[in-house]
Amino acid sequence: MGCLKNSHFLLYILSFLVCGCAGPSYKVLHQGRLAVELQVSPDRVLLECEYQYDNDMKNLYGFMMHILDDENTVLSISQFNFLDKESCYKRISKIGEILKTGKQIYIGGMGDLTEPRIQQERQYVFPGKGTFFYNNRVLQFMVIANEHGLCFDAFSGAEKPCPRDPFPIKK
Repeated sequence: MGCLKNSHFLLYILSFLVCGCAGPSYKVLHQGRLAVELQVSPDRVLLECEYQYDNDMKNLYGFMMHILDDENTVLSISQFNFLDKESCYKRISKIGEILKTGKQIYIGGMGDLTEPRIQQERQYVFPGKGTFFYNNRVLQFMVIANEHGLCFDAFSGAEKPCPRDPFPIKK
């Protein structure tokens, strides 16, 4: 009987360590006048290079991240300047490495997340989580990093210092 009590106690301690040490899966760390800092788990981030049609220029792509928020709706983080196809997919590869090697992802963007969520028809599929609606909230992409110090800045890539001001996100 004592062994059974000990195993229940060990199971309780193990459960506490697993659940109690896990960080939040989505959290707004800072909402300033225009600067926003998020902390998310990597499974709440989708990366996309979206083809942009333009009569004058060919092969333009828009880099986007889609984030599953705390109310299970999707906000988009876009880089507002267009990239060529190769540059956009290279960005996905570098940011994918940040997501793959981190458990906590820090994202800095410009915009306002205090606007009400307005459910749109567009949906996104998050593997292992399900399908969720877009909420009409958009941030301009500035920086992404993980808890190991891997970082990617929207304009300077992985060049140091990263992140740059005004984003003192965790390095």
